Amino acid sequence: MACSKTFFRQFPIFSDLADEELIEVNDISRPKQMKKNDVVFREGDKRDAVYFVVSGLVKIYKVSEGGQEQVINFIHSNDMFPHVGFFDDTPYPATAVTISDTELIAIPIEAFENLLIQKPQISIKVMRVMGKKILDLQSRVQQMSTQTVFERTVSMLLQLTDELGETDDNGEILVSLPITNADLANMIGVTRESVNRTFNQLKKSNIITYTRQQVVVHDYEALIDRI
Repeated sequence: MACSKTFFRQFPIFSDLADEELIEVNDISRPKQMKKNDVVFREGDKRDAVYFVVSGLVKIYKVSEGGQEQVINFIHSNDMFPHVGFFDDTPYPATAVTISDTELIAIPIEAFENLLIQKPQISIKVMRVMGKKILDLQSRVQQMSTQTVFERTVSMLLQLTDELGETDDNGEILVSLPITNADLANMIGVTRESVNRTFNQLKKSNIITYTRQQVVVHDYEALIDRI
């Protein structure tokens, strides 16, 4: 599996780098082919690399004190994880496991730090982009704090639709969801009953239909209008 500077440019953390700088990032990257249900890393492991998804789907989760798995996020093609990135030495904050055959690109943290030392202009550009990312996250948190439970649930459904959805010949969007409504509720900090009520309201309005494994979005624009 080959990679290129074009692949890395799509990530905000590298978007300001020149072609020759992206080539240097590419030179320290390492491809990884993983099968379904392979563990990429476990919560608490020493963080030695940051991963970029070429294809496939990765589930990020934590385990509660009671031993329950709590899904935090799904990382799909053309995304990176963990988002804590390169700039500290804390352990991995959660467990990552593939839920399909997955192609990854790993950048070893030590190699990247050495590159930043050798090329300080890259450090400046990366830190500038990270500053913008922090401001964007603050804005998103503020937005979520003002949303109703219904709006938060619809916002998460829209995010999953954008990230995981596939449009069929009829223009409907099929979203495979290998998680329960309880998992979805945990991701957005609401109750499972609230998620069920929201989904039922959307179904009655003919915006979606759903099963335990899949959501079908019949009217994407109407879904947007609900937030």
